[in-house]
Amino acid sequence: MQKSFKYYSLLIGSAILLSVGLHAQVKTLDEYVHAAIANSPELKEVFSKIEQNTIDSALTSTTYNPQINFNGQALAAPTYGQFGYDNAITNGGTYSAVVSATQIITPRKEIKLNHTISSYEHQSLSVQVKQAEYELRKNVTDKYLNICLLQKQAEFYAKSDTFLISETNTLKTLTDKGIYRMSDYYALLVEEQSERVQVAQLKVQLSQSIGELNQACGLNDTTNYVFAIPHIDLYKQNDVKQLIGYQKFQYDSLQLASQQALLDAQYYPHLSWYADAGIEASRPDLIYRSFGNSLGLNLNIPIYDGHKKELKHKSLAISEGVRSNYEQFYAKTHSAQSTSLVKQLVDAAKLIEQLKNEEGQVTEWMKINKAQLAVGNISVTD
Repeated sequence: MQKSFKYYSLLIGSAILLSVGLHAQVKTLDEYVHAAIANSPELKEVFSKIEQNTIDSALTSTTYNPQINFNGQALAAPTYGQFGYDNAITNGGTYSAVVSATQIITPRKEIKLNHTISSYEHQSLSVQVKQAEYELRKNVTDKYLNICLLQKQAEFYAKSDTFLISETNTLKTLTDKGIYRMSDYYALLVEEQSERVQVAQLKVQLSQSIGELNQACGLNDTTNYVFAIPHIDLYKQNDVKQLIGYQKFQYDSLQLASQQALLDAQYYPHLSWYADAGIEASRPDLIYRSFGNSLGLNLNIPIYDGHKKELKHKSLAISEGVRSNYEQFYAKTHSAQSTSLVKQLVDAAKLIEQLKNEEGQVTEWMKINKAQLAVGNISVTD
């Protein structure tokens, strides 16, 4: 009977204690989510990766721009009688001051593919930002809703304890008049004390949960808030390809395909030009007339690399297989998960309506029993 009493009391005590609600500030889920997003080091890290990706893309482009260098050298190779370096090799010394320039001419496809890969990486990181934000929202929402549950439970047991205190006082008066036995009074008193312990335990859990929520949001706030229960909209995305989590698989696939094409392009013939101008002399007294310049072309045709290209293609193919497995698993499980969650929300909404109707009936039942208790027409357990 005590369990039955607690059950019906729970239905009655579902409202927030007015004494708490009137004096505490209200905190919403959106406020915590916005704070978590603003303070999240994970999101800041991804934003930093996006900036690094932009810099890396620019660095790749500069590789194909003209490279200009200045080289200076002063080398003397003296001889000591019949000993010293062979003059045919050293010319007795080298004195040079040359500005040189070189540039790769042919790999325009490499340039385009590198830009394409950088673009896919940027888009993949942008999706990663949205995914990280989604996971953060989910984590904060879970903690917030748990606090709402604990808050409602604490409010119920506090109100239930207040009710039991009132009934205990009434029963004490009736016991003194001999209408009820002293054992009945102590039975209800034990029940009231049990409710009081439950209130204390819930307050401890509530304090711990609020601390965990503040930590997840990067907040240091000890203010006592009332947590407003958020409105939950039913949402179902039928096209899995439009989901944030699925888009990352698509960009990763495009990126791997581009890396395969880039690997092939790196084995095309490479043509580059070079030019230099300055001073090249073997003796200091010849420097004044050793000004000159040179021009030339370099051609590099890969012939054999020890099967390195083939092994790299196999490595990329393995990465694509792993990516494909995750994509297929995500698509298969998402539909079942979303359908199940929507059904749970619909069933929960129906249950809430049933409990509200039952709450009204129990309230009327308690009014009647309270009047009967005052004259000793019902038992204390009832």
